[in-house]
Amino acid sequence: MVRGSGKFKQKRGGGRNFSKHMVLDENGTAVSTDKRWASRDKDDDDDDSDDDEEEEESEEEEESEEEAPAGGSSAQPELSRAERRELKKKQAAAKQAKATEVDEEDEDLINPNHVGKKLNISDIGAPRELSRREREQKEKQEAKDRYWKLHVAGKTDQAKADLGRLAKIRAEREAAAAKRKAEAEAKEAEIQAKIKLAAGKR
Repeated sequence: MVRGSGKFKQKRGGGRNFSKHMVLDENGTAVSTDKRWASRDKDDDDDDSDDDEEEEESEEEEESEEEAPAGGSSAQPELSRAERRELKKKQAAAKQAKATEVDEEDEDLINPNHVGKKLNISDIGAPRELSRREREQKEKQEAKDRYWKLHVAGKTDQAKADLGRLAKIRAEREAAAAKRKAEAEAKEAEIQAKIKLAAGKR
């Protein structure tokens, strides 16, 4: 059977065409003649125009912000570095106070993961609040240390039992040592007596 022969013959270039059919309009811009692409182009143009409007608004706001400090600085005398720093601190404190007021108002909108205060290098060495697990471990260790101090002093029940057992063992050992000593002395006396008897016979 010959390859390619069949009921359906493909025409050359008969595949799908994904390119837009573009035509220049009176302004000289390319416009699609296909209705499907035209609707998409309109959506894209709308999005672009919205983006342009947002950019223009943000630029205007930035310009107004830049103009405001410039005007204020001309009216105010130049501040020293310390004064500027204090002013900045006051502004930051006011901003933080404002943020806390907003948080108090909207209790439902509070983010539990939000960090209210940023840590500085000086805060690293400062004592921090322990977590529940760390606190429990610390309490456990302190209780253990207290117990061992009492145990060494012989005030716990276990220490008293151990000391009683040790005293009993010590007494038994002393009795055994005394018994061995008495036996050794008796043996020595017996040997001495035998020596005397042997010397008397001579």
